[in-house]
Amino acid sequence: MSCTFTMKHYREILEAALKAGYVFRGFHQFTNEKRIVYLRHDLDICLEEALDMAALEAELGIQATYFVLVNSPLYNLLAEDSLELLHELANKRHWIGLHIDPAMFPTDNHGEMEKLISKMIEFYADVFHLVPVVSFHRPSPNVLGRDFGSFVSTYSPRFFKEVKYISDSRGVWREGCPCQILRKRQYPSLQMLVHPIWWKTTETESLSDRLHHLLGERLKRFRHYLGTNIEPIGKLLEKEKAK
Repeated sequence: MSCTFTMKHYREILEAALKAGYVFRGFHQFTNEKRIVYLRHDLDICLEEALDMAALEAELGIQATYFVLVNSPLYNLLAEDSLELLHELANKRHWIGLHIDPAMFPTDNHGEMEKLISKMIEFYADVFHLVPVVSFHRPSPNVLGRDFGSFVSTYSPRFFKEVKYISDSRGVWREGCPCQILRKRQYPSLQMLVHPIWWKTTETESLSDRLHHLLGERLKRFRHYLGTNIEPIGKLLEKEKAK
């Protein structure tokens, strides 16, 4: 087995977990089961990056929590195309939580931050199906290992200290590939953070190819929006197409 950042090996990681007797649960669920994986995905770049991974997990009967960045400069959670993609994730029985950058708040006060985040959860829960779970983007010291009363944090002691935390941040498993960790039942419970952006669809696809594809998809949607909503730009794009 080759431990690569490919969808083929991602399937092998998930299958290793299932074969070893692990169950996949949400951060908002309370359970006393012995072997648990809390599978988490932070969507930092775009929502499209999640689709292949979400489909594979659904095929295996696995549910994961997908965290969407509320202050992303690259996608708008309230845009029609974003809502369609979120609906697609929910239809695959995955959970959706908010990915929140603590730097966006004017205060470091724990209580004030909780109030502001709670308002965000309440707002977005009226727009799409949302669980009251937050994953912090570039977590600051005042959220690491801290509990919140009105929502669940993936960096609370229960998920960050009391279970094993592993992540593919920057496209690297610092403690080795989780396929071995799971196969050996090395830990009774784990939080596994997987960023879909790093995972290639084929062996031959390079990371550069993948990033260019995702950028191309973003540009295509951007051009379509401008072309259909602003007539002069639409005419300009039609002229470019005709060349």
